[in-house]
Amino acid sequence: MSSSPPRRARLTTVAALAVASLLVGLTAAPASAANDEVPWMDPSLSADDRTDLLLAELSLDEKITMLIQSGGAGLPERLIPAIRGKDGCCGLSATDIDTTALPAGVALASTWDPELAEAYGDVSGDEAWRAGYTSIAGPTMDLVRSPYNGRQWESFGEDPLLNGAIATGQVVGQESNPVHSIVKHYNLNNQETRRGHVNVVVDERTLREVYTRPWEPVIAADPGAVMCAFNKVNGEYSCGNGTLQNDILKNDLGFKGYISSDFNATHSFADYENGLDVAGPGIEFSASNLKQAVLDGTVSEERVDDATRRVLYALFSQGTIDNPPANWDVFPQPASDALPADVLAEHDAVAEKVATEGIVLLQNDKSALPLNAGKKVGSIAVIGADADHYIDGGGSGAVQNPADLTTILDGIEAAAGDAQVTYTAGGDPVSLGDTLTGLAPVPSDVLTPSGGELGDGLNVSYTATTMGMTLDRVDSQVNLRTGISGTMINTSQVENVPALFAVGPITARWTGSITAPTTGEYTFGLSQIGQASLTIGDTQVISPATGDNDVYGTDQAKLSLKAGQSYPVVVEYATDAPNQFDGGLNDQAGAMVRLGWTPPKGTTTASQQAAVDAAAAADVAVVVVRDYTGEAADRGDLTLPQNQDALVSAVAKANKRTIVVLATSGAVLMPWLNDVEGVVQAWYGGQAQGDAVASVLFGETNPSGKLPITFPASEAQVADTGITNEFDTLAVVEPEVRYDEGLNVGYKAYLANDAAPLFSFGHGLSYTSFKYDKKVTLGTTTVDGETRTTATVTVRNQGKLTGTEKVQVYVGSLPGVSSPEKQLAGWASVTLDSKQSAEVTVVLDEHAFQYWNTEADAWTTATGSVTLEIGSSSSDIRATTKTVIPAG
Repeated sequence: MSSSPPRRARLTTVAALAVASLLVGLTAAPASAANDEVPWMDPSLSADDRTDLLLAELSLDEKITMLIQSGGAGLPERLIPAIRGKDGCCGLSATDIDTTALPAGVALASTWDPELAEAYGDVSGDEAWRAGYTSIAGPTMDLVRSPYNGRQWESFGEDPLLNGAIATGQVVGQESNPVHSIVKHYNLNNQETRRGHVNVVVDERTLREVYTRPWEPVIAADPGAVMCAFNKVNGEYSCGNGTLQNDILKNDLGFKGYISSDFNATHSFADYENGLDVAGPGIEFSASNLKQAVLDGTVSEERVDDATRRVLYALFSQGTIDNPPANWDVFPQPASDALPADVLAEHDAVAEKVATEGIVLLQNDKSALPLNAGKKVGSIAVIGADADHYIDGGGSGAVQNPADLTTILDGIEAAAGDAQVTYTAGGDPVSLGDTLTGLAPVPSDVLTPSGGELGDGLNVSYTATTMGMTLDRVDSQVNLRTGISGTMINTSQVENVPALFAVGPITARWTGSITAPTTGEYTFGLSQIGQASLTIGDTQVISPATGDNDVYGTDQAKLSLKAGQSYPVVVEYATDAPNQFDGGLNDQAGAMVRLGWTPPKGTTTASQQAAVDAAAAADVAVVVVRDYTGEAADRGDLTLPQNQDALVSAVAKANKRTIVVLATSGAVLMPWLNDVEGVVQAWYGGQAQGDAVASVLFGETNPSGKLPITFPASEAQVADTGITNEFDTLAVVEPEVRYDEGLNVGYKAYLANDAAPLFSFGHGLSYTSFKYDKKVTLGTTTVDGETRTTATVTVRNQGKLTGTEKVQVYVGSLPGVSSPEKQLAGWASVTLDSKQSAEVTVVLDEHAFQYWNTEADAWTTATGSVTLEIGSSSSDIRATTKTVIPAG
């Protein structure tokens, strides 16, 4: 075994997950015991006392040095390392070494398992420490308010209670190593579109009950740092919002660590007085500039002392000063050494366990799954352009170099035994351009570049207009969106325009030919912000806009083409819309253009036909579909991109035994749902995605995941809940979003509108079935010295297979106060053998019967009769009871 960092005290054990290493060969700090010169190095003292001893010795210059966000020199002469942070919501996002690509946060949330979240966090924390870092930026715990949000894959769903429990587990796991968490993004960071300027308007009760509630258990776990967000809240930027940072986070919740800004999200030196402690990574408000602000009285030295104290506390309390990472005293920071193979193998086991337990079985008609359950499977057609790709999101959360990747195709081939497995792409892979709306992209099947072959795509010439630099290449499609999520991705994913072109205006010209697959009338569309034109043959069928071009939209034209005939095609594009690149890389519309089409009815491309043929020849068809979202890139709609809906429908028509594997960031529409037998939600499954999916498909694992988000039946249903598509605010530099839905977020909004979603929050099937007794016994227990209500119900496994059920308890509307129709109050997991039954006790959350009383400025317990509902999901209630909350 390789040496490991020492572990802080854990809330639960993770030994069963084989993630702990023997505590041998530890790296020691240059001084490990106190002496007269370095009394703060006495490990027998508390973190507070050691912090005070050191702070008293520091000069202003030294304090300012400790407030450099990441990459500073630290104070090696005093044995104090710098803040060395690295992104890591879902595994360490290193660029120079291989690291463990953990499943996305939404997959972790689907396990409903805080203990597994602890093991998940332990992987990230361990790898961060080994790679030379003192902090890791994660978890991402932005509550999912909207299904369009580009970063919902990183976070833990729509319910405050579940979100907080999973985030807390991850923080505890990360900080079992000598690193501290930088938990993000505080607060109300719920959209990526214009995220640097959007103003969230929210009432106090909603702020407290919905969006701050997940932070309570996280802060109680003592994270080293919290990252404030880009957005404004009630007119003030989050990183300069005194109500959020001083009043709520530091005073009410008792946060002892430091608040660090998101990427250059500081706007003024006044932010320090409003609670910010560390600004960066730019030095506009740190380093020598901060020192000058102190000298001229703009920032008080007392505030600098407090900020420094908080940073030092984080380093002392998490054990980093006593056990610094490798090369902690080398500046600038050197490249990381490769992580030990045995450590990566242990961490891969955790990644696979989370990916497997996070899979949600959405539909299983005719017991189509598992594939080895008595139905002959001699051949399997695996279909999907990304079935053999690493499936992940884009941006800072992406793990760019997975240590041990299995694609979904890899996993199926390895698990299929004697069954013959064939693979067909069925279409083009998904890229960042697929977050755009408009007609489906013209597929590469019908495009030919100069000097190339049919199916290769089109020639393109890009020019960075402000820099005079060009790039010539072949693109498979005209389907472009630039931005941070198009550059911070794994190279085995889809090639995109280099970062050079992502930060400023460009022009682009695609040329080649299009070959019509059938004779008839085609509708072509150009979707863009900026100016674009389309020429087919000798005719410019779509001309550049003559009016405002700052609103994303689609121009269309109809054209009759003959089957088999090739037509010259030219697409020209310029990013000349107002405000298109305002706000820098983190807050811009950027380049957006797509050449889309609607071919004549019945048209089938060569790739789609090959998929249909493969499906018809196989016993079972497994179609892998995905979306692509990421940082600064909300989705334009909930439709599967690249015409994947048509692909699924065509395959299902050819083979009745069709299984769909959804590798998506969140909810998608499923117009083909009634035509397929099985639907498996695998999310972005990390490096073990293939093994995990195969384990569920072939029955090695009985699925137990539950949805942490609601899947709407339509986009109109989303709009009815009061949620507007963030994508629609692209052209507004300073958008305002009013959270008028109040407390009714996620499943609570669907209940308030009496709407039946496609799949409910908490939904998830098993290969067995569970029966709940109608009798519910209420009781009490003591947690951390406080009395908590318990609900006990008997659950029986009626099937033939061992299975795990997540028993969920919901509290109905609180008496005497306006509140949601129901909300999650607690849950418990039970694993039962065939025909086995057990009493399952759920401990309800401390706020289960409480609401935020704005007059008292405190949580207040309601009094009177309230209903408790116990079930398998928010809509699948198996037992109910009532209880009376006494006054006083």
